[in-house]
Amino acid sequence: MKTLVLADVDLTLTDERRRISSRVVAALEELDKAGFPVVLASANAYPLTYSLARYLPTSGWVISENGGVVGREDRVKVAVDFDAQAFRRLILDLLPDVLEDSWQNSYRRVDLTFRIKAGLDPREAVRKARSALEALGLEVSYSIVAVHVHPPGVNKGRGVEILLEMLEEKPEKIVAIGDSEVDVSMFEKSDVSVALANAPEEVKAKATYVTRRAYGEGFIEAAELLIRGDL
Repeated sequence: MKTLVLADVDLTLTDERRRISSRVVAALEELDKAGFPVVLASANAYPLTYSLARYLPTSGWVISENGGVVGREDRVKVAVDFDAQAFRRLILDLLPDVLEDSWQNSYRRVDLTFRIKAGLDPREAVRKARSALEALGLEVSYSIVAVHVHPPGVNKGRGVEILLEMLEEKPEKIVAIGDSEVDVSMFEKSDVSVALANAPEEVKAKATYVTRRAYGEGFIEAAELLIRGDL
């Protein structure tokens, strides 16, 4: 395997409404035909991420829960032992005016996800969550879509390490494509990192290339450059 492509999903493969266009599916098909297997690297729960990978033209491998759960079909590795449901209840009790539960938490094993209460500034909500939860030994990150809470050391970069342990054939090169702070650790484990135009400036600063176009169109731009050998 020469090059492995790691692609975030929300606001990277999708548009701002979190929908995947037929043009993005076509770009995934072109990458597959050109010999660039794609791994979905998402904050979503494993069942959702794997289902998406199963029906899109990808390798079938996924990094889910921000690196907390990695696998393909029933070959699954969990980054760390964690009583997610007990911490889910504790977090909701501690921050009832800041965070709202997500339906995905019933399926999560490592990385819990929460919506920010309506009307709150996301930066202030993340600050309050970190202040309350880091004292419990938990890490808090923000993916623009949601607030994520997990044990220390759980991130997409760790997910990349687990993936490489599981793959029978190791890639010569890794290209990572993403749009938010949770993608930076994945960038650090990659040879080439691509931040989309919609990414925050601090994320763009960590990437080796920034697309001119945003959201799914930015992913298509990166795919075209990769296939042409310009990335």
